[in-house]
Amino acid sequence: MTTRPGLRERKKARTRRLLQQEALRLFTEQGYDNTTVEQICDAVDISPSTFFRYFPTKEDVVLPDDHDPSPQEPITERGPSRPLTDVVRAALFDLLEQRISQDRETMLARLRLISRVQALRARMWQQQEARVAHTAALLAERAGKDENAYEVRVTAAVLIAVTTETLMYWADHDGEPDLGHLFTRALTHLDNLSL
Repeated sequence: MTTRPGLRERKKARTRRLLQQEALRLFTEQGYDNTTVEQICDAVDISPSTFFRYFPTKEDVVLPDDHDPSPQEPITERGPSRPLTDVVRAALFDLLEQRISQDRETMLARLRLISRVQALRARMWQQQEARVAHTAALLAERAGKDENAYEVRVTAAVLIAVTTETLMYWADHDGEPDLGHLFTRALTHLDNLSL
């Protein structure tokens, strides 16, 4: 049985979502560069200091973060005969289900913005190292290997790069073709992936 978060956690999550929604609305209406943190705060009726408790930078209000659902279980799930590409496929399709299918248009708008605004793309690439390290830790746990092993790190880097580039391609092409189809095509290239 899952425990429901307390009132404080629910209020924080609600404020976080509201900040993201209002920021995206303002960025879409006014442009990213023409929108200030103060304008976002005014729309949500909070102070800039409160904004920065939720997001360290203006860019971070757009980017996926640790509060977004994460497809960890399929990666850490151990299966003696289950090929890594099957595990990765399951994780990517969990990502589709958890992050994108629930609110496809919002995710597409966020990705379009990241794709078109240089400051957001730069911040996204800054975060890649942390994502590679996190994925390497999950893969290492599954394989019973050192997370700093060369093969583990390279595999994690490839998976993160494939995921990022697939999402950016999808956004650049206005949500076409189907994202599941794109991930399947990408994984076809990784069929011999192993640790």
